[in-house]
Amino acid sequence: MTIQQPINADAVASHFEIERFQVYAASELAAAPYFQRGICFQPECSKSFNPAREWQVFCCTACGQKAAAEYRAFGHRVALPMLIHRMGKYEKHDEGVMDLNRAARRFVTHAQSAWLLDRQRRIEIARGAV
Repeated sequence: MTIQQPINADAVASHFEIERFQVYAASELAAAPYFQRGICFQPECSKSFNPAREWQVFCCTACGQKAAAEYRAFGHRVALPMLIHRMGKYEKHDEGVMDLNRAARRFVTHAQSAWLLDRQRRIEIARGAV
């Protein structure tokens, strides 16, 4: 993560934001890309294309926008359980909080698996395998 610089007394208010995952894990992504170069990462498309840049994931702006909408929708579904899980992760005494924490973790895991299966199904449909 990017380390915040010391605050100067005359500085403007800080904005605390984490960098994008692509920046945070750049070296790991370079070693193990999550996409196949030249194949659109949008499941419904999955078409071959000639990337204009080394890191290009989508064949066109429309596919990138569809993916952003999909990520946003998934993020809204898992945001609260992810926060609840982090809030209660180290609870040792309150059984209610511990149960809620386990439910939140199970939900996130289930949602991740369901999303991956859905993406794989849509890729198969796009490629005509179904």
